Amino acid sequence: MMRFETGDLLDHVGKDPVVITTNGTVRKNGKANLGSGNAKQVGEVQPWLDAKLGYLVDQFGNHVHHLDNMIVSFPVEHSWQERADLGLIKRSALELVMLVDQIGWKKVYMPLPGCGKGGLRPSDVIAILAPILNERFIVLNKEAAG
Repeated sequence: MMRFETGDLLDHVGKDPVVITTNGTVRKNGKANLGSGNAKQVGEVQPWLDAKLGYLVDQFGNHVHHLDNMIVSFPVEHSWQERADLGLIKRSALELVMLVDQIGWKKVYMPLPGCGKGGLRPSDVIAILAPILNERFIVLNKEAAG
């Protein structure tokens, strides 16, 4: 089963495979809407991210994509206006496992999908992910403030 650790996803960008939670919205300029969560944070340190994700979503749909630099998109919402969708999270988890198997990564760092701005209850998301994600997947929780 997936593991849980305290840590910041940004600390792993460029060093380890990381997953960012995304939506399926592509703007008129062809760039993805990175929302206001971890995708936005990673996009601030990887300025190419919104253009690459926008292209892949436009060409291949709202799916798990290896963007580059060991960054993987993980759709949790169909569009930025919607709440996270448990069915989409399940599909994304299955796609993520296939991608990680294909590449051969031993460790992948990720947030708990759909539980921040997506509005889902962690227990509901964990119940979906637990049978799919194994010990290679490390869910990071930021340390609680003070």
